[in-house]
Amino acid sequence: MSSYSILIVDDEPDNFDVIEALLPSESYKLYYANCGEDALSGLDKFDPDVILLDVMMPGIDGFEVCRRLKLMSQWQAVPIIMVTALASKEDLARCLAAGADDFVNKPVNGLELRARVNSMVRIKKQHDRIQSFSKLQRNNIHSLANNINEIRLDLAVGFPHEFNAPLDTISANIEHLTQNIDHLDLDTKLEILAASDRAVGQLRKLTKKFWFYLQLTLETPATDRQDNCTPKSIVEQSAIARFESFPSPIDFDCEIAATNLAVSSEHFQWIVDELFDRIFSNSATYLSLKINGENIDNAFHLSISSCRSLAQGNDLDVEMSKLLQFNPAGTEEEELAIGLKVVKKIVELYDGLFLMSSSSSDGLLVEGQDEITVYLTLPLAPVLAVGGSSASGSHHN
Repeated sequence: MSSYSILIVDDEPDNFDVIEALLPSESYKLYYANCGEDALSGLDKFDPDVILLDVMMPGIDGFEVCRRLKLMSQWQAVPIIMVTALASKEDLARCLAAGADDFVNKPVNGLELRARVNSMVRIKKQHDRIQSFSKLQRNNIHSLANNINEIRLDLAVGFPHEFNAPLDTISANIEHLTQNIDHLDLDTKLEILAASDRAVGQLRKLTKKFWFYLQLTLETPATDRQDNCTPKSIVEQSAIARFESFPSPIDFDCEIAATNLAVSSEHFQWIVDELFDRIFSNSATYLSLKINGENIDNAFHLSISSCRSLAQGNDLDVEMSKLLQFNPAGTEEEELAIGLKVVKKIVELYDGLFLMSSSSSDGLLVEGQDEITVYLTLPLAPVLAVGGSSASGSHHN
């Protein structure tokens, strides 16, 4: 298949035939325009890599065509070789002044023509590579600028509140202990210290999530599609670990297809941990938790749906909450904003889809209950077909 296109502009069709015979057809695709007007009007159609331009033509001559081409930003980088019977120094100077990159004298010598065309093609290739690299760099800079603006907005609006919540808890508890140390019994003091310790733990988790979020946002780590993971084992083991700290739901159903994802185990573990952090709460009793993962149209579709009954608490619990200046459920909800941003970044990294809704955020809260629904897609790992080639199976479990 021809790699490069050459536009030949000449009012004499016989000259085109000569050039066509001299240039190898396997290397070049040749186009012909019999006047300057047709050459200029057909540039989008020809999309030339090099132009062979005759000087002496009726209407717009080669000098004027060359000048106009060099004024067009889209085409000014296309090398122009003037083909001319003029041999005086003044005429050649006019060619260069018009913007020509090279010239060939008539009658055309095949060896000279091929050498000059090859030279101009190399120049065009180099220019295209530079332009491609420049465009890539501009896109990277633009993407980095957007990411920095996103982080700046997070730091200005969202994250300070998340970090300040546990800090305020610690500060308030220390102040309360300092002012009332002689009046509080030992159990109350221990509970205040335990609440402060939980807040310190939340700060550690927030810091870890924050740095991972920065890594995903600024560095955009390359995904290794050969670093596969098995979602079934990760989800099931993570759920079992959660039930050691939280009561098992009254209605629990988990069906995950036995499949491999083109996602690193670390990234998928982050996704599962953050989603479970969003779903599980110390202040809730779980009515139902349904987890489903299946392969549809060459992608893994994971859905998680939970319904929990939020604890109202008795008078003593409410009074203790006020005393400690610490609300585990409320602080936890705020903390998870960073975690959800991490999930979104990871899913975007693998060109997946992430959706989540909550009855509390949608204004559909049933009194005493909160329903959370999560849906995301991730790519399947290539399946090794017979003969060693890879293929992705399209099936619905």
